[in-house]
Amino acid sequence: MPDYLGLTKKQFVECWQEFKDYFQDDEAEVLARPLRQTLKRLLEWVMLAQMVGHVGAKPYQRTQERRGHRNGYYRRSLLTTFGLVRDLAVPRPRKGRLPTNVFRRYQRRRKSVENFIRSIFLAGPSTRETAQVLEELLDRKLSASTVSEINKLLDEEVRKFHRRQLDDNWLFLILDGAWVKVSGYRVVRKVLLVAYGVRPDHRREVIDFRVARSESEAEWESFLWDLYRRGLKGTRLQLLTVDGGKGLLTAQGTVYPHVPLQRCWVHKLRNLAVKLPAKYRQACLADAKRIYWAKSYRQALKRLRRWASEWREHVPKVVACLEADSEELLTHMKELKRQPELWVKVRTTNVIERMFRELRKRTRPMCTFADTASCDRIVYALFMKCNKQWEHRPLWTRTQFTQNI
Repeated sequence: MPDYLGLTKKQFVECWQEFKDYFQDDEAEVLARPLRQTLKRLLEWVMLAQMVGHVGAKPYQRTQERRGHRNGYYRRSLLTTFGLVRDLAVPRPRKGRLPTNVFRRYQRRRKSVENFIRSIFLAGPSTRETAQVLEELLDRKLSASTVSEINKLLDEEVRKFHRRQLDDNWLFLILDGAWVKVSGYRVVRKVLLVAYGVRPDHRREVIDFRVARSESEAEWESFLWDLYRRGLKGTRLQLLTVDGGKGLLTAQGTVYPHVPLQRCWVHKLRNLAVKLPAKYRQACLADAKRIYWAKSYRQALKRLRRWASEWREHVPKVVACLEADSEELLTHMKELKRQPELWVKVRTTNVIERMFRELRKRTRPMCTFADTASCDRIVYALFMKCNKQWEHRPLWTRTQFTQNI
């Protein structure tokens, strides 16, 4: 005879079905509900203890140390990572207000929730989609404008980032720009000027960026002088890699004339591809790539001469274009001849291009940034995410180099 724990078979089946439905309905909510209730009791207990310290006496206690009196409670809700904690009983003193660290004045969300909302938004969804996701996760309906306002809290962090003092402990500096669309009176294209640096221990980070109107000499020079004034003098720089734009080349020569210049191979090959007839494009570019695969500067020069003599008859303008910048394209081999493991990292601006791809993924649902401030804060958040990931991932280690030989 089965044991129904003192219940009839019908009562046991009903209880089991209710228990089963309770957990099948929403396992996450089953766990979050008691957590919210426990959190509510804890927060109310903390505020009661703070009220005792504020007035100097327990409820109904007569003492000469009393500094005030209670005046009942008021109710408020607080959004936490466990969901909405409803109707918190907040003690109210007769004069002034209770100094509590449970939440700030007028605060309706914990800071952890704001960081959570910001992380979801920066991962890719639009503000409206973020609000819909959070409604299911936090049991609270948020508007798209609320998500937008929370992201605006980054503005002070962004301002400090752009004004912070820089040290001069950098070996390599890589500069590049990417175009983005920004709304306003009308949608316009603006460019992100980015400075990426590598330290002597091969740790890398985005040093700074700027939303500019163009990649002109004036814009780049203003950006580089700002880095210089804040501390990046370039006294330890061994190499400066650029994309090859005329404005950047001129600005670099003005601000960091003593730093050896490396032209980006990827940008140069793209320029050659545009000039090449379709029937020669694949073969000519494949031969050109063998130049930077050389194991020494001298070998690279031999391959360059061989490539030039082979293709000069077919595409003379392309050959002349590459020969004109050949010294700057091979600077990394001359300056870092004892560190060939670093050549692949500094001969292009690919490290910045990868970040730009992540940025385009993020902006695809938005089409355009709402304004320049929105562009600044979203780009800042994405670049800081990269910097955090790179803290324990250096550009290259001697162990990695040995494994790849």
